[in-house]
Order: sequence, then structure tokens, then C-alpha cells
Amino acid sequence: MVSNSNFFSSPQAAAIYKHQLIKRYIPAWAGKVGSTSTDKKVVVYDAYSGPGRYEDEEPGSPEILVDTAVAMANLRSVYSVFSEKQQAYLDKLRAMLTEKGVDPDTYDVKQGPVEHHIDDVVALAEDLPLFVFLDPYGFTLPFDRMVNLLKCRDKAGYYSNVLQPKTEVLINFSFEAVRRTAGALTSDKDYPAREGHIQSLTSFLGGDWWKTMLLSGDDDWVQQVLQRYADEVSKATGYAYITASVADSLTAEPVYELILFTRHPDGLWKMMDAMSQARKHWRNWLVDQREEATAGQAELRGLDWDDNEDAWVEEIAANIEDILATHPAFVIENKLGEVLGRTLGLARETHIRKALRRVKEHEVIAAVPTGNLQKAYIARK
Repeated sequence: MVSNSNFFSSPQAAAIYKHQLIKRYIPAWAGKVGSTSTDKKVVVYDAYSGPGRYEDEEPGSPEILVDTAVAMANLRSVYSVFSEKQQAYLDKLRAMLTEKGVDPDTYDVKQGPVEHHIDDVVALAEDLPLFVFLDPYGFTLPFDRMVNLLKCRDKAGYYSNVLQPKTEVLINFSFEAVRRTAGALTSDKDYPAREGHIQSLTSFLGGDWWKTMLLSGDDDWVQQVLQRYADEVSKATGYAYITASVADSLTAEPVYELILFTRHPDGLWKMMDAMSQARKHWRNWLVDQREEATAGQAELRGLDWDDNEDAWVEEIAANIEDILATHPAFVIENKLGEVLGRTLGLARETHIRKALRRVKEHEVIAAVPTGNLQKAYIARK
């Protein structure tokens, strides 16, 4: 089991990214889905809340969410639900909310694990838009309950995705937890909890197919597990997904992946932008930290692929030209993954627009669309 005893002393680099992502995505989500909801109300559930604020006074996800709700109060009614297992953290969370003067009619705080509360949260939301943030230290809901969360509010009969109740889930998929737990399968030691650990991973992933990937010896077996898990949830629910890798340094391997499950192209488009902006903030924060640690020695920015926006534009332009080589035309939101390619999580609309200008310079298209590019129709010249 992972210890979180020092986790809330101050935000680590991965948390900087995660919190920026929430700060940018939730207002966009609430603004969009709340425009047509009853009384313009939406429900946000932070299922692993912690104390709400770090010991160094930096805001955690609960404080970010209530600040967002207050900032949007004239436009949208955001009702926040928080749950936390540890009583000490729960006490700090309640104290923080009281200290800030947050209207108690705009939130609820629950003690205990998410499994005890998720059904009540769904019932509370009724047909209102619901955003669920699952950010555990290990595994979150078992696969079957995850599928049920995404599908349980669906109306019977023929309803388009636009008319179904709007549910989105952002999940922290921990590579460390998968590696550590999967290690029980290959361990030489036989200990009482061994089978329980193996079963917990199987339950989370929805099957024991992960064993084949582990035993393959592939270096990227954990990434393969992530991909299969996301694909299986998507197949079982009809939801699309978009993922963002999160690391603790500029050179480290990702510690987890954030996966957004959504049934609407707008969710993918808004998350693409939030991921790009959050990553830019995260990278600048890390570079600033490193410059400070080296007594102000300046870092060379923009040379690595992950920091080279010109390279992203070239990549996207090439991807668009490849699509148009086999399709006479396409709508960007329908081929967003193919358009972005390796730039997923890095690039956003401004880079797609610059890429389209280069495609036009190559005389592959006749013009670059104006306005929002999400639904832009791109036709071969």
C-alpha cells in the first residue's frame, strides 16, 4: 500500500499538472454542459479529496473546485461533493471550507471510501451534468462499477448522446500501482495477501488479461495495460477517451496517466486545450524550479521535442496531409487523434491552425478555415 503521510505537505510536480488541468477543464465543462441543464446546475464529485489544501497553503483539488464554483456563480450553479476516508483529512477539509466562507448549500462532505458514496452521488445528480474525479493512491472503482457509473443514468430507448444525461469521469491510472501489484504474480514469496493483490488488479481492469502483458517482458507492458483498459471501458460504454501522461520531472517516466471518458466531441476538444495549457504551465514550473536550484543558470527552452512548438506544427501538418492523401475531406473533431498524433497532450488549436497554414503553403488545401476549428471541414484542393 502506498503511504500518503507526506503527500499533502506541498504539491509535487505531477500534482502541479493535475491541478492546472482541473482548473482549466472544469470551467470549460461546466460552461458548456450547464448551458442547457436545469437551473444551469452541474454536480462535481471529487472522490479522493484529502484535506483540501496542502500544508504550505497551496490549494488541492477541493479548494480549486470550490474556487471555480464561486467564480462561476453568476453563470453556473456548481454543486461540489467531496469524500475522504481519513477522518483527520476530513476535519481539515471541513475547516478549510468553513474558513473560506463557502456556502454550505453548495457542497457536501462525506466520510468513507468512494464505493460507499458513488451511488448516492449519482442519485443526487439525477439528470444534471455530472463530473467525477477519481484520483486514488492505488486503484479506484472495479471495472464493472466504472462501466455502471458511465452508463447507469442512460435513458431507455433511442436518445442521441446529446440528449442523454451528461456524465464525465477523469481517472488517475497509476503506473506505479499496476507495477507494484502485478509484481505479486511473479514474486517468489508466498505471502497471505498475495492472491488478494492479484485479484484487486484483475477486478480493477475487468479481467486477468494483464498477466499476458506482464509476462511478455515488453518494456512498455504497463502502457499496454493502460491502453487495453481504456479500450475496454470505451467498448463497454460507447464513451470516447483522451489521455494525458503525468511525470514528476522533465526527464522522468510518467508516474500516471489521466484518462477522461466522455461521450461528446466537445469534451475531447476542451480537454485537448486544457492538457496543452496545463503541460505548458507544468513545464515552465519545472524549468523555473531547476533554474532556482542551479543559482539562476538559464535553461535552454524549446530544443526538446516536448518543448518544440515548431516541431509540433510540422508533425500536425504532415498528419493532415497524410489524412488528405486517402480522404478527400474530413472534419477535424472526427479525426482529432490522427491530426494530433504524437503531439497529443502537447498541442492545441493554435498549433493546428499554424499547421493548416503550412498545408495551404504546400498547396494541399485551398484555404484555412476561420473561427473555431473543432468542426472545421478540411477538403483536399
